[in-house]
Amino acid sequence: MFLIIYIGTEISFIFRPLVVAFEALFVSFLVSGVLYYFTIPFVDWMHSRKVPRSLAILIVFLLIIGLLVLLFFAIGPILQAEFTRLAVSIPEGIREIQQIIMEFEDHALLDAILDLEALDIDEIIDNLAGIVNRAISQLAVSIASLFDFITGIFITIIIIPFLLYYMLKEKGGEFIPTMVERLSPEEYKDNIKSALAEMNRLLGTYVQGLAIVCLFVGILAYIGFLIIGLDYALILAMFILITNIVPFLGPFIGSIPAVVVGLLDSPLTMLLVIFVIVVVQQLESLVISPQVMGRRMALSPLTIILLVLVAGRLGGLLGIILAIPIFTVLKIIVNHIYAYIKPIKKPTGQPPTEP
Repeated sequence: MFLIIYIGTEISFIFRPLVVAFEALFVSFLVSGVLYYFTIPFVDWMHSRKVPRSLAILIVFLLIIGLLVLLFFAIGPILQAEFTRLAVSIPEGIREIQQIIMEFEDHALLDAILDLEALDIDEIIDNLAGIVNRAISQLAVSIASLFDFITGIFITIIIIPFLLYYMLKEKGGEFIPTMVERLSPEEYKDNIKSALAEMNRLLGTYVQGLAIVCLFVGILAYIGFLIIGLDYALILAMFILITNIVPFLGPFIGSIPAVVVGLLDSPLTMLLVIFVIVVVQQLESLVISPQVMGRRMALSPLTIILLVLVAGRLGGLLGIILAIPIFTVLKIIVNHIYAYIKPIKKPTGQPPTEP
């Protein structure tokens, strides 16, 4: 086995087209798979009501487009207004931060800790300006790469509806099990079919539940920010909604911008922001997640931390997002292998009989 692996690394150029194809289609298949788990319940429900499957898929697509248009007209003006205010306030915020740094420069306690006489604020600002200028220059040089990136996104957006349509049309949850069954030995088919069905069910539970939990967290955070009068409430709530996808660390990462905006307003506002975030996270962990996700996907905090650390080291942000689904799939595979092997183990001896 190791010899085969070694030879494979020596002729890796042969597999390069497969790697390129995988990289080009991975995001499209990933997004299509996520959308599949969102839409398949509605397609199956309409199909069970004697609606042709193709027509049910078309209705779902029209509903998705209508929902996106409705969201655009509902929150688009609010987002535009907040982004405009944010663009105007960024220079003011930078000046405020600079003023705070200059005020702390003469602080006695800070002087005892750091040698602030050697700290030149103007030099720091000049260095930051130089970094920004170099970044802009690098962006101008890398315009070809940027064009390729945009082209890839455009192609991905075009491919996703077609992939999703065929997955829904062929009922993608049954296509893979059928293919695997055909390639499997006869004595393993029942076990493999059961394992694949459990994977499909748990992945659907995870994807749908995670989306509902993130949506609830974003809405609750937005309501809380509106109540305390926090600036840029919708932008900050959407950021919390998106980062909540990341297991364990997402809520903490998403709360940082809100806390910073609250601090720039006043210390009291910062405390109110922290209070809102704590309340929302407690509602999410104690009420929303158990009701939506159930106990079947529950993992201990230590397990989640270890998964996040290992997956982040191996696959970056995408690895962190996919850590729990991949772990769930591997766990199901191991459980089914163990359940299959255990009954065929022969006893090593008989228990002693009583006289």
